[in-house]
Amino acid sequence: MRGEFVDLDGVRLYCYAYGERGAGHPIVLVHGTFTSSSLWQDVLRLLPKGHRVLVLDLLGHGRSDPPGAAAMTVAAHAARLDHLLDIMGVREAILVGHGMGAAVAARVAHEQPERIAHLMLVNPTLLAGSANEALLNRRVRRVASLVWLFKRLSPAWVASALHSALLPCFAHRDSGARSLDVYLKPFRLKDGRDAACAQLTALGQSRGDTIEALAPGAIQCPTALVLGENDPFLNTARSERLVGWLTAATNGALSVHTLPGVAHVAPEEAPDRLSSLVSELISR
Repeated sequence: MRGEFVDLDGVRLYCYAYGERGAGHPIVLVHGTFTSSSLWQDVLRLLPKGHRVLVLDLLGHGRSDPPGAAAMTVAAHAARLDHLLDIMGVREAILVGHGMGAAVAARVAHEQPERIAHLMLVNPTLLAGSANEALLNRRVRRVASLVWLFKRLSPAWVASALHSALLPCFAHRDSGARSLDVYLKPFRLKDGRDAACAQLTALGQSRGDTIEALAPGAIQCPTALVLGENDPFLNTARSERLVGWLTAATNGALSVHTLPGVAHVAPEEAPDRLSSLVSELISR
């Protein structure tokens, strides 16, 4: 496994490659808000052989640079991902996104249809087909509303607040707490606190970033939607709206999978089932 920093117009994203090149398209894994590339560590070894796998840290997360003045919206993350694929020489890929990363992946699939062979959206957040859709659940909205205060508080305090807000995303609290300790470590520094505030602010600014991607016929590749049965971010009504939008957006080329006993963090909670679903998607 080889990691490197890739410069994208003055900011660096960290990414690494796993597996060996073969006959299949590369698989690109995109994490969501306040996690990192570590999210996929249990999935990597279970993915189908013969595929190069690229894993990245989004700007402001993991080992990637703090954002500084760079935007942190879904649209901005998607533009950087597209640029990264250019630099890495990826012409056509299988794109798998989790949480906010699913919204990023959907936007790339819509804007660059020739680049994406298959698309998987896992526990998606910030994915909306209507300007009236509530993108964030109540707990995250409450945290985001306090950005003005967080900017004045210690980075450790802000990271602790995020830890408390995100812990219900995990089906198993003990293992979830340990994972969050890893994911939130960069946010315990001053640059990390500022990155967290920038990302929280950008969540609300991303409201319109996926509406076009969910328009009828907007996604032209076979697509899988993977939902956690107990995901606190996706109640039944919102899940049904997502299925309807994506069915129309893919002209029916959508498979929907619900994982029993799984909350929001499927790559950690069900890596075996998730990797099997990637294999099924690739065979379509």
